[in-house]
Amino acid sequence: MYSSPGHISPRLIEVMATHPQICHYLDLPLQHGHPDTLRRMRRPTNVDAVLATVERLRDAMPDIALRSTFIVGFPGETEEELEGLLDFVTAISFAKVGVFTFSPEQGTPAATMPNQVPGRIKRGETDTSDGASAAHLPRAQPSATGRKLDVLVEGTDNGLSLGRSYRDAPEVDGLVIVSAVLPIGKLTPVEITGAVEYDLMGEPVDVEIN
Repeated sequence: MYSSPGHISPRLIEVMATHPQICHYLDLPLQHGHPDTLRRMRRPTNVDAVLATVERLRDAMPDIALRSTFIVGFPGETEEELEGLLDFVTAISFAKVGVFTFSPEQGTPAATMPNQVPGRIKRGETDTSDGASAAHLPRAQPSATGRKLDVLVEGTDNGLSLGRSYRDAPEVDGLVIVSAVLPIGKLTPVEITGAVEYDLMGEPVDVEIN
């Protein structure tokens, strides 16, 4: 489920696209979307290559769910770099996004870098020219709304069923919350009606409910 974009080969894309037992899901360790920030992080800086890889994945698997995690407030991050990250996240339209603010850890190079970003800015408590802040990074895209997904029901609570679709990795992503009590341990077709933070909401489709 987890692969650096540089390791996603044409062969891997072909295998994922042609073998139905493989979920169309990938977690991409990207950290940021602006080359200058990535350079200071000592990570690959070729953002265009990432976008090209995503395009190839989507050409082969239009329904692929992509997720990633980003760090805001890394030392030296400028308003322009944060805006670049926002543009990057919007361009890819991830199914799920995790967002963390940078926290200096004693003994690491980043902890002693110049131009540490004040916490109030990292949290988006000050205005920028276009309102860009960590708070504006989308946590969960509502792109699944209106779709029908097979959901593996894992439990029930207060008249609801809790489960996961192929878009939801266990202990990483959120849940699909279904407005009915359904059999646990079975795949059930569900129409997605909305998104709340990391979780999706849905209703069962063509299922007999006891």
